[in-house]
Parts: sequence; structure tokens; C-alpha cells
Amino acid sequence: MAALAAPPPRPAIVRALHALQLYGAVAIAAFGWGVCGVVGWEAGPWVALWFAGALLAYNLDRVKDDPVDAVNVPERWRATRRWRRWNGAVAGLAGAVLLGLPVVRGDWLTFALVVGGSATCLAYSLPRLGARLKDVPVLKTLLPPTVVAASIFALPWLHGAPLGDATTLAAAIGWAWSYLLANMLLCDLRDLAGDRRAGTRSLPVLLGEKVSRRLVAALAGAGAGLALIAAGRSWPAPAWVVLAAATPLVVGLLLRATRRRRSEGFYEWWVEGMFFLPALVCGAEAALRRI
Repeated sequence: MAALAAPPPRPAIVRALHALQLYGAVAIAAFGWGVCGVVGWEAGPWVALWFAGALLAYNLDRVKDDPVDAVNVPERWRATRRWRRWNGAVAGLAGAVLLGLPVVRGDWLTFALVVGGSATCLAYSLPRLGARLKDVPVLKTLLPPTVVAASIFALPWLHGAPLGDATTLAAAIGWAWSYLLANMLLCDLRDLAGDRRAGTRSLPVLLGEKVSRRLVAALAGAGAGLALIAAGRSWPAPAWVVLAAATPLVVGLLLRATRRRRSEGFYEWWVEGMFFLPALVCGAEAALRRI
């Protein structure tokens, strides 16, 4: 396949948003806020931790040069080489917030969870005992969505959030995890050529592109079904109804769009941007209630 023409230079503020993973971290924090809003949980105490955790994970992944990025995301790879010191500084600041905020609050349960999560991020991105977790077969694809979903649900739940109906909560967890996994698969499909060359056995490398695309479509359908289950168990639940319709639409459009090669900007803005969906739905529902 012919290489894409070099993209025009982007404004410095846009380069910083993506090189330092600020946009992606905001998207993850918004996802957590939106999911908790749909479930009916208070998200305020955890948004800063989700944002800092995403910043830490994303920037740790940029601290050490990864040659496979030169194949998968060459523009980001070049930017990362210029911004690496800043990546390290942002990761350090994010880690300080993650550890410091629970200490200031006297919340030692969250502190212990943060320590465990930070250690997982380190092991995922940086070699320990000669290997990274992302080099373990399938973990490159499965670990990030699992960690994000766990942080979104575990923090409120372990601090006394009302569990309500068990089936509704299980459907919500399943929806969030399947949506996060669909996002990760879209990114891994983009990285397929480089991961094959590097020997990184992501799920698309093991399954092949065709089966992986079918899996993304199946996840979109499963997400719609889980949202409908949640809506039925907690009726009236307009947010869940909207998510049931929007999930296959958003994932399907992105999946269709990636049939042809897309710029890195497409993944930076649109694929990462899919995380804003539950926040938009939750915010719209709250606005309509005030009318």
C-alpha cells in the first residue's frame, strides 16, 4: 500500500494535546464520569484520579522508545522523540497526583489501589525482568480496557456506591468493557503491520484482520444488547436507550471508516473521541430534565 503524503504541520497546541496525551486522558475521565452518571453514581471524587491515571499510563508508554511505533504511528513516533522529556515530566506529575490525592484525603484504600494500578502501568509499558506485559500474547489488547473498566467501577463501589439491581450493574460493566475493547481493537487493527513485524501478539495479530473486524462488530452488537438489558431493568432509562442505539452506530461508523488507511489524526481525534459518548448522553439527559 502506498504511503500517505506527509501531513501539514499542526499548531503547537494541537501537537501538545496529543504528544502529551492530554486529549486522550480527558476522554477517559469523561468516559468514567459519563458511565457513573448513567449508572447513577457520584463521579466527582474520582474524575481527577481517572484523568491522572490515564496521563500516567499514556505517557509512560512514550518514555521508552518503541521501534514498532515508527511503523504503526510514524508521526507520533517522531513527535514523541521530540517530547520525551515532557512525557517523563507529565508521567511524574500524574503519578504524584495519583499518590498524593488519596493521602491528602486520608483514603488509604484508594492509595493501595493506585499503587497496584501504577505498578501495572509500569509493567505494561516498561520492561521488567526482560519483558513488558504488552508483549505477553493478547495482553496488549485485553489489559488496558480491563484496567480502565475496573478503575471506573471499583473506586465508587468500594467506597459505598449503591449497587442497586445486580443485573443492571452487570450489564453496565459489560457495556463499558465491550466498548473499551472495541476501541482497543480499532487501534490494534491500525497497528497490525508493525505488531506482526515486532512479534507482538495482539488479538488482531492472532485472529487476523477479517476475524478481528467481525469481533469489533460483534462487540458493538453486544454493547447494544447490554444497554437494552440495563434499560429494561431500570425503566424508564432514556440514557441507556440512547446508548443502545448509539453504540453500534458509533462503533460501526468507525469500523467502516478504517477499511481504508486513515491518518493518525483520525485515530487521535475520532477513535479516542468515542469515549465522550456516555458523557454526552448523560449531559444531554441532565439538560433535558431541567427544561
